Amino acid sequence: MHSAAPARESREIAIPMNVPFAKRPFDRVSMLLLVFVTSTVAANDLDLPDVSLVAAATEAGMPEPSPGEVHEFTGSVATIPCSRWEVLESSDPALVESACGDYRMYFKREEQMNLHRVTTADGKELVRFDPAYPSLRFPLAVGKQWRKAYAGHSLLEDIAWQGDVSCEVADFAKVSVAAGDLDAFRIECKDRWKVADAESSVTSTTWYAPALEAVVKSVNYEDPRWNTELKRVSR
Repeated sequence: MHSAAPARESREIAIPMNVPFAKRPFDRVSMLLLVFVTSTVAANDLDLPDVSLVAAATEAGMPEPSPGEVHEFTGSVATIPCSRWEVLESSDPALVESACGDYRMYFKREEQMNLHRVTTADGKELVRFDPAYPSLRFPLAVGKQWRKAYAGHSLLEDIAWQGDVSCEVADFAKVSVAAGDLDAFRIECKDRWKVADAESSVTSTTWYAPALEAVVKSVNYEDPRWNTELKRVSR
């Protein structure tokens, strides 16, 4: 004959009402039930932003290119048919100067390192943006937005226009370019422009990779002459 198992003693634990909920003791069943309930809450029941934790925590400061640094692209840059650009010693501390063959590009430090103008080596102006083309605004972070007006002039096309650019940093994720697979901010912009009485707009996407401190790809959906893709950076 096997003896019956002793009855389990039932005890009640009185918890004073003034003890905070987080500090109250739980038995094992209560704890498992709590874990089950909290783990089965549907994601769409929570009001969370549609970005990853990595993207939400990532921020990129303004780059500071050094003389001798080289950015090589797969094709033209800002409509200029030259692909290998090297940072030069600049006589103007407000500008970063880059050279490719007979061409020069100037980026304004006080304007977030955005493109200010393009010239020939002897100073003939080809493209100009005043104060600069506002495609970037540092520090970059997912969700950041900005809007800024500018004046543009292209001697190549003999045209001058007024522009108003609105941008948003939409995501931080992998992008595949000639330089490799890189973590990059994806920036969506809309440029509303006006020439005399004519008005229109263009949309573009720019990818900025913090690891290279550089724009690694840019797509203009209405005018592909402005498209760029980075092949390599050397410092």
